[in-house]
This record gives sequence, structure tokens and C-alpha cells, in this order.
Amino acid sequence: MSTETVNAEHERLLEVLKFTPRTYKIHLWGYGGEYVMGTVDRKIYDYFRARRLDLSDYCWDSDYADEHDIPEDMQPFPPGSWYECDDMGHCHGVDRGAGTLQILDENEDVVYERSLEDISGVEEDEPEWGGGEEVYIGSKPAGTVVFLGVSNEKGTFFEGEIELTQPFDITQLTLSYDEVDGNDIINMVEYAGVNIDNWGGNTDGKSSDLAFYLIKDSNTWEKYSNMDDIEYVMTPWFPKKIKPVRVGNYLVRTAGKNSYTYQARWTGTQWTSAYSEDEIKIKEWQGLANDPDAESHSIEYDQFDPQI
Repeated sequence: MSTETVNAEHERLLEVLKFTPRTYKIHLWGYGGEYVMGTVDRKIYDYFRARRLDLSDYCWDSDYADEHDIPEDMQPFPPGSWYECDDMGHCHGVDRGAGTLQILDENEDVVYERSLEDISGVEEDEPEWGGGEEVYIGSKPAGTVVFLGVSNEKGTFFEGEIELTQPFDITQLTLSYDEVDGNDIINMVEYAGVNIDNWGGNTDGKSSDLAFYLIKDSNTWEKYSNMDDIEYVMTPWFPKKIKPVRVGNYLVRTAGKNSYTYQARWTGTQWTSAYSEDEIKIKEWQGLANDPDAESHSIEYDQFDPQI
């Protein structure tokens, strides 16, 4: 061993011996959320779709099943408890592509701060990345129904402390994440191989994405969250002089150069706004070609039988 090496080791040892023990705080903040993925019986998917039930409302409202007479064997999980459908994966944390790592000393001075997406994990002055589980919608066989639930949140996802008896070394920090359908969610932090307890942080919910996915193959699937995901066969556009047979909501177009399409209601005698009783003027209308509540969906639009 050279004299230079011995002197360098000696200097490092003296630095450690002179070091006053300190507490460092680690924060991870930004955008992320809670992610769950699990499998659901195909008959439940078909039931929700046939009845045009709102999956998001079911996921958040514990009374939804009672209010809509959903039998227990058609409930994918207890209403209001979407986070229990997690036999494929479950994690909560900040998104690797939308967060920040911040480290403070005991005087609240910043000793390290960097955007997570700027951390490669291979540079000398960076923490390491540690991979965890990888779960994807298309990882199951064709015909499987997968539930993916995401609660999108903003705030601080991780707060923890480490007590050190030697200077802080950023290269000893490891950020581990699970990959959920393409999203890298950081769910564990270690220093020198020791797991750091998360105090929990503080986040605010911003939105949610909750849906069933019927897998066609590893790259394609059919999504159902609510009735808007169903592609209905529509009638041709009928002029206003032709009146619908049934009372209900229809797509209508207004007259004039600034014509646009929106939903309106046919009362049986007049057209009104879909949200009030105010009468409106239309140019033409369009409705469903098939009865969505019928057992057979083979009704053609020429059987719609409008009145002249």
C-alpha cells in the first residue's frame, strides 16, 4: 500500500472520529398516488357493463351496491374498498417521473435536492435505484379481467430520518420502486442497506382512475369504467320533422353556421335541455339503434320506427 493511500485512509478516519453525530431528514414529494391491480371474475365485468353501472361510484361509495341492488356474487370487492383488489400488486408513493428528493440536516439546511427524473443512479454523486415488482395489465392470459385502480395524489409521500455517526454519503442511499403498468412508484428508501421507516408524509387526492380491462392479448384490451366506454350503434341523423317514438335523451344538432352536437331530451311533445325543462330548437337528432337493456342487441336501426 502506497504512502498516499495510507495518508488518505488516515484522513478519512480522523474525519469520522471528529464528526458530531447528526440526524438527517429525507423527503420525497411531488405527484404519485396509490396503485392497485387485481383480477376480477369475467361474469362481474359483464354484469357491470350490461347494467351500465358506474365503477368509479362503486369504488368510492360504500352504499352503491345496496342502492343499485348488486348481489354479493357480482361485487368485485366490497363497495368503497377498491384498494382490496390487489392480488397482482399494491403500492403507494411518489412517481419517479414527477417528484423530488430532498435531504435536510438537523439545522434544516438542504444538503441534497434533485428532481427524481434527473437521477440516473450511476453517477458518483447520486443515490442508487433499486427495482422491485413489475405488474402489467397485459401480463395475464386473454379473457382475464384486470382491475386497475389509481388514486392520483400530490404532496409529500415519504418522510424519514437517519442518525449518522459519520458524514452523509449520498451514494449510500437507495430508492426502490415498483413498476405498475409503466409507472415507477417509489415505495422504499434505504441507507447503507438499512430500511428507513416512513412517517407517512402528507398528500392530497387530486383524481382517480378506476377501470376493468378485459384482455384480448398482451397488447390490447377492452376497458370499462362507466357507460361512456360502451360503443353503441347509432341511428342515422333524422330531421326535426321526424319525431322519436320514445321519451328520452338523444344527440341533437343545432341549426346555423355555428351548429354543434350535444345531448337533449325529447319529452314526447318537444325538445328540451337535458338538464332543465327549457325548450330548445334543433336541426336534427340521433338515437341508439339498439335497446341497451334488451337481452338481444340485434335490433337494426331501420326497426327504430320514427314517426313522420
